[in-house]
Amino acid sequence: MSMSLAKPTVDQRAAEQLLREAISIAQDDSREIPATEWDIEIRTIIQGKHLTFRYILVTALLGKATNPNINALSLQAGADVKGAYDARSLCHGVVVPLERQLLSSSLGGSNEPFLNKPARFPMISPSNAVRAGRDRELLLILHKVLSEGETSEQAFNSLCTAMRYAIARQTARTELFPQLSESADSHLKIIEFVDAFVTRSIEGQVAAIVSGTILSTYFDQFEGFEVTVHPVNQSGASSNEVADVDIKKNGKIFVAVEVKDKQFSEQDVDHAAFKASQYGLKSITFVIGVNGTCIGSSLEQVAKTVLITRSVNVIFVDLVSFVRSVIALCPEFPFATFFAKLQYYAISARVRDEMFEHIERVFQSVQVPPNPPSNTTLERTE
Repeated sequence: MSMSLAKPTVDQRAAEQLLREAISIAQDDSREIPATEWDIEIRTIIQGKHLTFRYILVTALLGKATNPNINALSLQAGADVKGAYDARSLCHGVVVPLERQLLSSSLGGSNEPFLNKPARFPMISPSNAVRAGRDRELLLILHKVLSEGETSEQAFNSLCTAMRYAIARQTARTELFPQLSESADSHLKIIEFVDAFVTRSIEGQVAAIVSGTILSTYFDQFEGFEVTVHPVNQSGASSNEVADVDIKKNGKIFVAVEVKDKQFSEQDVDHAAFKASQYGLKSITFVIGVNGTCIGSSLEQVAKTVLITRSVNVIFVDLVSFVRSVIALCPEFPFATFFAKLQYYAISARVRDEMFEHIERVFQSVQVPPNPPSNTTLERTE
């Protein structure tokens, strides 16, 4: 069969109108969305822990609702299948900006989700390489939904359903945490929380979020400072990023903090120092999480070598000591402020869903309010 047929395209302006309409319908609780035979599957994917599958599902449903001639399983226009289209452009051009603008980043807040591995295949297929277990189950569910829907009307109703579950997911997340009253033991309460919190790594995200949160509270005491925590392990570091946590003073880089919560080598330290030197910094703070270890050389030797080669002072410090030291320099450090910042940086650094579950578990273990609100626990709907 010849595949030289003209490829269908999705008009992004029309798609944007449809997505806006779907979100508007989903936000109106009085509107009944016609049930589809894939409602349970859609909920499973949207409320599941795999960010990329959420974007693939929403993009495919939007594409099909806009142009019924597309093949909803295709991810790339070059896929060897009738109806293949450029899903990545639709996702990054329409879904990503509207999700941020209208949905409080409730699909995950990713800038370029189609750069992630599950979206790099030509099309969604049960044979695509994903991790065994839950990821494989989600792939099969996604394949079922996208291969069975045939009409643009089915796709639009499914899209509305997906948007309603996305909104529910965000609401559940924001209701996860109770309003905190102030107490006298705030410094020690933060230390107790951090000690329990940092035992898990979650791909290095825990240590980075804690470091940024503590530093942000410290620098809030002074004028003109801004603390940014960059997404951990993102593909292709952004051009204006120096380290995992960047502190700017009046818009200019002031201090850079690299955070490692796994094995690292002299090469990793050298790379961090090199980036710091490019921005004119004479030093970089290197925070080592509880799971972090330097392989191959002693920290003293690494620091000496890097100073000679890069003219940058590397200050190594372990995470828990670092947190305690910074807290000690803050005469006022309310637990509620710390906790609100922790959530802010978790969202802005686009952490995995399990981070929010970890925050909730640790919070419950160290802080039991006298009359806990009924909505402090996230309902498990899976």
